[in-house]
Amino acid sequence: MRLNIIAALLIVLFSVNNAMCQESAPALKDNTFIMAFIRPETQYLGKWQRLIHTEVFRRLGIKVEFRDYPPKRADIETDAGNVDGQPGRIYQYADAHPNLIRVEEFIFDMNFSAFAVQDSIPQLKGWESLKGTNYRVDYTRGIKIFENNLPKIVKKENLSDVAEPAQGLKKLVSGRTDLFAEEESTVLTLLQTPEFRDRKIRIVGVMESVPFYPCLHKKHAALAPKMAEIIKAMKAEGLIEKYRIEVDKEFGIVK
Repeated sequence: MRLNIIAALLIVLFSVNNAMCQESAPALKDNTFIMAFIRPETQYLGKWQRLIHTEVFRRLGIKVEFRDYPPKRADIETDAGNVDGQPGRIYQYADAHPNLIRVEEFIFDMNFSAFAVQDSIPQLKGWESLKGTNYRVDYTRGIKIFENNLPKIVKKENLSDVAEPAQGLKKLVSGRTDLFAEEESTVLTLLQTPEFRDRKIRIVGVMESVPFYPCLHKKHAALAPKMAEIIKAMKAEGLIEKYRIEVDKEFGIVK
């Protein structure tokens, strides 16, 4: 009788433990974590993010696949759980998407900066440095940080937008605008191309530096703290900075 009771208890304990393991393990299609990227590997940020997350998932022991999507499609697919996560979003992004969990450790800071050609334009720092100026400011359409902040400090008649960063740089070079606002690495990459290399375009100031966090679909919530610890460890090891230097060299960026 005693042996039967012990055997029954062991069975119950095994079943509970097994259920807990299954509950904490991510439900992955084909045992692969699908991450939606809005920047391809041919772009600076797309390459840097891929290097970081390849190592993160290697340490997790999980197979990962990177897929490219337009930004809105990435949102739809992640919200629906058709893909498992995204590599980098601003802090508030997950708060606006109830189906997503933010990994509470940012991967890097992203600079949103102003660029100019005219020597007369001084160094700027932050949104407040544009107050009281009469600069004609251009920015890339769809970048929320510019759409939310620039109309508050730049006169309506002095503010314009473009569909692509290259268009903004062309307007800057031709003298149609005084400042062009964009994500910094995007412009620094374009400045290495023959079209813009010798155009004397320079950074005149960082408007805002924003940390970017991975986001996961809520069904993978158990992965979030593990990923945070791995990212923190990679920073301490200097690995994320090492990847940045590698990407700088690959894209010919000089800061």
